[in-house]
Amino acid sequence: MDVRDPDCLMLIPDGYPVWIDVPQASVGGTATAMRFVLPVRAHNLPLLHRKETKLVVALSGALEIRTGDGQIAFLRQGDALRLEAGTAHRIHQYGAAASTVGVVLWPGGVEQAFREIADAARHVPFLRSDMVEILDRYDVVWTVSFKPPHAESEPLIGTAFPGWLRELPREAATLLQSRWGEAYALGNA
Repeated sequence: MDVRDPDCLMLIPDGYPVWIDVPQASVGGTATAMRFVLPVRAHNLPLLHRKETKLVVALSGALEIRTGDGQIAFLRQGDALRLEAGTAHRIHQYGAAASTVGVVLWPGGVEQAFREIADAARHVPFLRSDMVEILDRYDVVWTVSFKPPHAESEPLIGTAFPGWLRELPREAATLLQSRWGEAYALGNA
């Protein structure tokens, strides 16, 4: 993975690269897909997408999807989980090796927020409040106040990524099948 790639965004100064594998412009704005690596015991930003549906894919390694102190789901390599708009979540790496996370969002507007954050991260000082403000303009909330799952609810089970392809906008699914399916040996739909 080359961080000099034009579709690699650095979301914090000197770190946290995110690769845009399906730019929203390439599929008429219907979706965007990106990937990033979570080191051992790391997690991503605590987010809630107000208007976008999100598919989280364990491209390599294992992941826990959490809300508050509770686990929503556990994903092994090749598994995916759909999070509906309005679901507060955080993705945690699980296990002894780094994990690669794939994310598909549709309709895909958050990609532009990430591009703005990457641009802002080039300037000093770069404040968390800058990131929060940019995300908010794109209906994404950086939230640390998660509503814990109901005590009686069981964690969701991820299912194989290829089965989700038919749920995605067609052009995005075609690109992802070739980019993620082949690169990460995730199989065919």
